[in-house]
Amino acid sequence: MSFVHAKCSVQERRVLWYTLLNDKPISLPWCIGGDFNVILAPHEKRGGRPFAIAEGMEFMSFMEEARVFDVGFSGASFTWSNNRRGRARVSKRLDRFLVNGACLDLSNAISVLHLARHPSDHAPLKISFKERSDHTPRPFRFLNVWTTKSELLEVIRYAWNQDVSGSPLRVLSSKLLATRRAIQTSNKQHFGNVFDAVRSAEMGVQRAEEAMDQYASEECQVELSKAQAELRHALSIEEQFWSQKARVKWLKHGDRNSRYFHAVVRQRRA
Repeated sequence: MSFVHAKCSVQERRVLWYTLLNDKPISLPWCIGGDFNVILAPHEKRGGRPFAIAEGMEFMSFMEEARVFDVGFSGASFTWSNNRRGRARVSKRLDRFLVNGACLDLSNAISVLHLARHPSDHAPLKISFKERSDHTPRPFRFLNVWTTKSELLEVIRYAWNQDVSGSPLRVLSSKLLATRRAIQTSNKQHFGNVFDAVRSAEMGVQRAEEAMDQYASEECQVELSKAQAELRHALSIEEQFWSQKARVKWLKHGDRNSRYFHAVVRQRRA
């Protein structure tokens, strides 16, 4: 845990960013909280001079270099006010909590609450680390990767066309339930557990490489090529899965980035 009270000028805050980066843990969870004396966007301010993008650039640069992000909040929108009246009143969100990716491994739910400012001009912040209950039913999510199987449309059509009696609402509910179950069954048959498939494909490539190193025959080369193709396919499905989960559409090329997608998913969830 790092607690900060930043200075008002850009030059003085640079010393703080430098000091924090020197204290940055390599792989441990890290949470930074306090008064940063700077905002990131126009909606974090009301009153006073218009927001200038340059105001938040140094703060954004620090967050990027430190690999931390804002966990959000509930409560009042602003944590500081000059307590004046009328047009002279200025309010800003100067106080916040930042965490790194490893911090999310400690808890499934991190929440920040802005408490009442009185009698100070700054609001106290309450941060909570809680575990989510795994007993709650999970909602049905349609995965775009399912559409790569041409049989999916026929599976949906067959489930939807089943005869159901009762009121229109009961018919609709029954058809939706039957279609969901049919899709889930199809998913188990064609995809199964996305992550188990990747691990299995990796082991297949490893076995094929070991055989190739030992025998170096044409048959071993063919088996290695097949195993590599299966691994590429499994990785492609995993990447599509995390891409949809993270709702990241701009990353179309480059190296496999599942760890990045996973971090974005956890950040959105937090």
